[in-house]
Formats: sequence, structure tokens, C-alpha cells
Amino acid sequence: MKFRYIFLLLFICNAEMRAGGPWTQKKGEAYTQVAFYAIPSVNRLHFNAFKTKFLNRSVFDATAQLYAEYGLLNKFTLSASLPLKFVSTGNKVLEPDQDMIAKGAFAPSDSILDAGLLIDLGNVFVEAKYNFFKKKILLTAHLALYAPAAIQKYNPKTALRTAHPCFGFHPSLSLGYSSKKIYTYFGTGMNFRTHNFSHQWIADFELGWKISKRAYLAVNLNAQVALPGGANIPGSNEDIQTGLYINNQNFVAFTFKAIIPANDNIGVNLSFSGGLWANNVQQGPSIGVGVYYKWKKKIKVI
Repeated sequence: MKFRYIFLLLFICNAEMRAGGPWTQKKGEAYTQVAFYAIPSVNRLHFNAFKTKFLNRSVFDATAQLYAEYGLLNKFTLSASLPLKFVSTGNKVLEPDQDMIAKGAFAPSDSILDAGLLIDLGNVFVEAKYNFFKKKILLTAHLALYAPAAIQKYNPKTALRTAHPCFGFHPSLSLGYSSKKIYTYFGTGMNFRTHNFSHQWIADFELGWKISKRAYLAVNLNAQVALPGGANIPGSNEDIQTGLYINNQNFVAFTFKAIIPANDNIGVNLSFSGGLWANNVQQGPSIGVGVYYKWKKKIKVI
């Protein structure tokens, strides 16, 4: 495997940090985060079993995200995310690496679309999770709904998108454990999608360890695999111009995280993401930074 494949870019909607795993908020308490994620401009997709697909123009993808969760009950939490997307293609038409094409890389499309900039909403989601087992380990059921919130109509002259044009219904289970020094969890489920998009199997594993009085470092492994079927599956000869929010995007990817609290309520989340294997996903690193605030109940002093 060539070194560059270690830095396959995560599709940004899956690289976004949010409080995951089986842990729920206490009743009346909440967690909110404002975050920004960026994918540097790149004109390459990882495509079809560790090969490269060149694009005519470089693609930039960034997200500003508002995330919040609230404890309705001690074991029942609701959460929601609202992403604002910034996507663009470069003005310059780029020449592909002919040596790589000779070795099996895919050439860009023969047609050249217009350069463009699109600012719009992405796929919003709401999730309910219920913790039904809590001993040394936690077992929690999740149910998430994804919906396209983009306001502007798709422009085929630029092929820019900010959201998958489909709904997703995602039930899952997560199992977790925590102590004073470490935490870990594993989650898995299916995302059932509408509008002839392939359904997805999604799995998530995270391990974090405490490095100071408050701060944590963590590594996350995430897999997303599109199941066979669906009318929107692109083949090696399809006219892919940007790779933004198309079907049949698969990856096994990692994210390194740093969780740095300033006090009991406020802190910063940092992330760096890459991939081990992917299909229809851009090549390059994904970088994220978020600022969070926790609402906690005040203890009454009698």
C-alpha cells in the first residue's frame, strides 16, 4: 500500500466530532458544541480498490456545525446537529499525473464543468438514545434520523452539493466502559436510506485515556460500507466531477482526538482524520476544532 493512501480524506459528514457512545446526559443537563471542519483543496478521489480518480478541478469542503444534546431523563437523551457547508471548485483546470494513469489511475471526466462556490445547509440529524443497561458496562439503543436541509436546487453546471439528497433512518446499539483513566466504546447499526441510495452498515470504535487532571487523548476507528443495490451507484466510467455527496462511499478510517477542558463547563475538541481504505472519498487530511459548553445542575445547599 502506498504511503499516500494512509491519508485518505474522510467524507466530512462522517468526520465531524460529536459526543457519541452509550453515555447519556443526566435529566435536565445538556451539552452543546460549535465546531469547524475543513478539507484542504484536492483534485483526487480514492476510487475502486486503492486506485486514484482524478478530477478536473480541486474541491474544497468545509463545515460549520452546531451540535446539542439534552437529557430528558437520566437514561434518555435527545441530540441534534445543524451543519452549514462551504464547498467550492477551483478556477484552474488541473492536469492529471500521467504516470499514475499509466499505472492504473482513472483519468478525469472528458467534460469540464464550471467552477463554483456553494454555501448551504447539509444533512441535519436528530437522535434519541436510551441506556437500558448500566453496570460495569453500558448498553444503549440509538435511533437517528438524517434529512437533507439544503435550500438551493442542485446545479448540474458545477456538480456542487452540500447534502445527500435522501433521508436516512439509522438504528444502532453501543456498548461502553469507563474508569478514572480510560474509556472505550463500540457501536454498530444500519442506516436505511431513501431515494435509491444504498443502505449502509456503520460501525464505530473509540478508546480514550486521561493524560492530565482534565484532558483526554483518544483514537477512533470508523467503518462505513454501502450495501449492494440502489440506483445511484457510480461505476468506474461514470462522470464524477466533484465526489461531493454521491452514493457508494465506503471507508475504514481513523480519527485522533484531543479533549481539552478549561473547567468543568467549557473546553475544546481537536481532531485529525484519515483513512485506511476508501471508495469515492477524497485523498487528504481532515482537520476539526470545536468549542463545547456543558450545562450542569447546581447542587442545592441546605
